[in-house]
Amino acid sequence: MCFEKFRAVSGDFIQNVLFLVHRAAATVNYFFYPYEKDEIIRRVLVFTFPPSDPQHLSVARESDSKAFPEKGIAKNLEISRFKAEDADEDAQRCIKAFESDMDSLLLVLDNEDPELSELVIYTLRSYVALFKDNCMDEKATSVLTRIVSVCLRRFVISEELDVDGLGEDEIEFADYRKELRGILNTIGNMRTDLIVAPLEALVAEVAASGGGTAMPIARLEAIVQLVHGLVEIIPANFVNMKEGWMGRGAQLPVDLLTSMQLDGRSASVHVLYFEIACRYERLLAARPQPVIPQVAAAFLDERGIAFRVARVRTRIVYLFCRFVKAHKIVLSPLVSEVITRLAPLLAMSPQSDQMLTADDQAFIFEATGTLIVFGELGVEQKSNYIGELANKLGERFLAAVTELQAAKAAHDAVKTQMIQQFMTNIVGYCSRLSKAFNNANSMQSCRCVDVYMRLLNLFLGHLTVENAFLLESVRQLAHRLVVCLDSELLPILPSLMSGLAAVSTDLDSMNHLLILSHQIVAKFKKECLRSGVDFGAILASAARLSVETEPTPALRAQDEAVYRNLIYVRRAFLQLFYTSTTSDMLSEIATGSLFDNLQEAATQLALSSDQSCQKLALATLSRTSAGNAQWWQRTLRTALEVPSLPHISSSDAGSSVVVHEVASTLLTLRQTHPEEFAVAVQSLMPGELGLELLSILENYKSRALDKQLLNMYDKIRVAHQQQE
Repeated sequence: MCFEKFRAVSGDFIQNVLFLVHRAAATVNYFFYPYEKDEIIRRVLVFTFPPSDPQHLSVARESDSKAFPEKGIAKNLEISRFKAEDADEDAQRCIKAFESDMDSLLLVLDNEDPELSELVIYTLRSYVALFKDNCMDEKATSVLTRIVSVCLRRFVISEELDVDGLGEDEIEFADYRKELRGILNTIGNMRTDLIVAPLEALVAEVAASGGGTAMPIARLEAIVQLVHGLVEIIPANFVNMKEGWMGRGAQLPVDLLTSMQLDGRSASVHVLYFEIACRYERLLAARPQPVIPQVAAAFLDERGIAFRVARVRTRIVYLFCRFVKAHKIVLSPLVSEVITRLAPLLAMSPQSDQMLTADDQAFIFEATGTLIVFGELGVEQKSNYIGELANKLGERFLAAVTELQAAKAAHDAVKTQMIQQFMTNIVGYCSRLSKAFNNANSMQSCRCVDVYMRLLNLFLGHLTVENAFLLESVRQLAHRLVVCLDSELLPILPSLMSGLAAVSTDLDSMNHLLILSHQIVAKFKKECLRSGVDFGAILASAARLSVETEPTPALRAQDEAVYRNLIYVRRAFLQLFYTSTTSDMLSEIATGSLFDNLQEAATQLALSSDQSCQKLALATLSRTSAGNAQWWQRTLRTALEVPSLPHISSSDAGSSVVVHEVASTLLTLRQTHPEEFAVAVQSLMPGELGLELLSILENYKSRALDKQLLNMYDKIRVAHQQQE
């Protein structure tokens, strides 16, 4: 069957035939061998498009076009019933049948209309899977090579479509490419060489055409797409290989990045170029020269972060930050040159018409900080670079304070909001600049502690109720400094916590203040008591907020945000309470009535309907009650009551987590006072229930114990329902 004649066939006719083919395949009795569907499709195709009979390629009457598939289906439903007993023989019959009709199938696949082409993709993919055990045969190699060739050809987008387009046709073509990639993946998992060899030729073609500049953009885009998606086509572990076909596959992304020249014709190609650099960062790290400096240079000019399209520019800026963090050691000799190129992009302005958005600039600051901290610079140079950036941020912040006062005095609401956002962004840039520091390159070793302490004091000095818009960004900076600093942070903790608390006037801000408190206690433990911060008062306030309002369905219906924030405050309170206990500082911050109030709040939350709160509350109570006879009894009673609550069920995964904590609490209480435990359980659980519980605790462990407890309480619940 010649290709030109096949194109003359009515598209509707082909579509109708293949639609009926798949309808027929769907009706096959699944008790028969699974390859039967493919055999039906094959036979109907060959009946409709016989390779040796070109006259069937033209359809004179509509009735003829209907007759062919109907006869073919009827004929094949009659003759294609394979028997499952002889699966190997049937598989070979399928393979031979497909080989004889491969021209017909590939001509359909090679049709320029994706809607027609994709109609045989599932059939071909099923057929390709038959070669799993004999994919190295000469015949298999020939057939699979032809399929790969057609798939690669069809991967090129039509000239009628836009490679950068986002229209319906372009989206449908992207979906069609996914189907093609599925066939290539099936082949690539069996025969990596059949994928890598043609891709090597395509990448070489890019190099030979001036880095792609002399190549049609649609063809270049298809090649870049294929290399980008290589990890989805051949086994993903090829990135770890250095020899054989897998090793040659690992060289493809590097070769493409090295040879390719970005000429601005396609935004998609530019983005894909940098996406490849980040997706295959491990390949680049193993072969750093000359590709990493070359890609870095492309990032830094109009090919990358200065690209003309804002949407593309934003994505490339993010990828640049990833690239710098992945290859910071290789880039370290280039740090001075790179920072010089980045300097204009670090200029800040409240105006919204800048080339980079606020988020873009945040990534640039993060990348710049990484380059400085890990660059081949002396400690003094690192300190100076970070200091210069910090001073610039501080100066712009102070200038913005003055501008904000003037805007408010002029009652210019739009400008006021713009400047407030700018001030928030500046604090955020300081946080992002600090993300480069780690244990190996700490803030202390780079002599940047004083720089950040000055910035924090500056921002805290302007954090007032009137400037509450700064709260979130200052708190985020505080989180970063808890990570980066050690004892240097303790002297400023009182002013930090009091400044944040003064502006934290709602449930949401209180929740975040508790999270920060938990982070501080978890890191510094008892050492944070030297700071002078009254963590007992923070716990007391959180306990009061947690129990004074109940998160009822009525509250949820009235205000979803308040309901959700109340739940979060409860969890944050319990997390801080638990961490204070495990840090051995509870006895120093909560005694007497304060301790009782905290215990009472935790007990109420253990009996609430929020399972996360229940788990945290029980874990805390089991630790705090061991040495207190009164609360030991109260906690035992609470633990025994929790599994009987209406929302606890053996069929619910969350309930299993809660009951596991109940079991742990009971075992802890028993270990503390073994004799009193048995007596107390029997007094609280009448009849045989107490003995049954004691037996369960004695004879079961872990998940088996949880299951027995759930079953026991299910029986109790059923018995109560029967009595009612």
